[in-house]
Amino acid sequence: MESTAGPRKRQQAASASGSVAPHLPEELVRNILLYLPSWYVHRCRAVCKDWLRIVSDREFAVDHHRLQPTLPLASFLRGAAGTKAETETETSPVDCCVDAFDLGAAGSFRPVVRFTDKEERCGAGAGGFHILGSCDGLLLLSFEDRFYVCNPATHQWTRLPTPLRASWFAGFYRHDPTGEYRALFYRDQWPGEDYYIMVPDSRRGRGIGLPAEKDGYKFRGQPYGPPVLLRGHLHWMPRQTEGYGILAFNTTTEVLTVMCPPVVREHMSLVAVGDELAMVSCGNNVTMVELWLLKDYENEIWVCMHRIRLPAVKVSTFSFDELWRMFFMSEEGVVIVTPEQKLVHYDMNGTLLESFPCDNVRHLKIAPYTFKESLVRHAFFEIQDCNAGDHEDEPEQPPFFQGL
Repeated sequence: MESTAGPRKRQQAASASGSVAPHLPEELVRNILLYLPSWYVHRCRAVCKDWLRIVSDREFAVDHHRLQPTLPLASFLRGAAGTKAETETETSPVDCCVDAFDLGAAGSFRPVVRFTDKEERCGAGAGGFHILGSCDGLLLLSFEDRFYVCNPATHQWTRLPTPLRASWFAGFYRHDPTGEYRALFYRDQWPGEDYYIMVPDSRRGRGIGLPAEKDGYKFRGQPYGPPVLLRGHLHWMPRQTEGYGILAFNTTTEVLTVMCPPVVREHMSLVAVGDELAMVSCGNNVTMVELWLLKDYENEIWVCMHRIRLPAVKVSTFSFDELWRMFFMSEEGVVIVTPEQKLVHYDMNGTLLESFPCDNVRHLKIAPYTFKESLVRHAFFEIQDCNAGDHEDEPEQPPFFQGL
């Protein structure tokens, strides 16, 4: 009788080799993980100890942030989970949602904030939920008259100290000399007005005064509109009442200065296009939009790069106040929100590229900030984590990530 020992051994060896995953070089694994969104990276921590070690390294977090796309943010309301559309009323609880959307990936959406609000205070004036700033993967959010610095990728958060009376938020930025993330406020209270700074782990603000006057420009009152953070400066939109100057704040020296705009139009808005400051301008009919780029920052030389004609039917229903909360422009074209609660994407020639219906949502808006997620951990979050439970007046955890 012929022996079968040889074939059995070969079969067992083949079975064993098939049950073991092939070994991947660590450098290859690291390079793959660097391009994944943060929630996939978190899941990969559980694969094995080697992968956990790779993604726990601070250098990995820094490289991961550098390679992530910079994405616009859309905010909207939706019926709370478990609520049927046909039974919704004005008093029904709603989910407050913020998504980052990627025009370069077939309109993919990444959840950033999700929580249920029984009083529908999302974006509803004072005390409501608002996105106030974005910097290095951190968001400055306000809710119930409190200010929070949050990292959506890690779900870490901390509170800012309570602002002074008669204050308005102006901007959020990183102060390079100290590495601190700071919030800039404007205060208008007798006997004068000034700007001051607050940081997450401080107790009091520090005044920095008013911008110097330049060539007839006089700034009075709080900055106009949300700022654009670029080239180490915060930039605010021009105001007619102040000579159409662009207020600029150097985030290193913390000095306020004034820049000249490229043109003066009925409607103007500052945006970041790549690493360049840009201005979107148009007349009252809004159907012809110009995109100006600040090509020479030091000498303030602007160049008109695009003139885009948009379909009048898509924008005719918006008043000016609504339009700039329904509008986003980048190197990939123009995105607007239609009255039917859709995101519509046009290229630089005004040609429709994509339409993204957002089912069962309302109050759809494009936030005036972009977001680039980060797994980098910060000391002011770690201090709060260590002190959790040590004080009776410990701040209550915000709800921003309850639905994620």
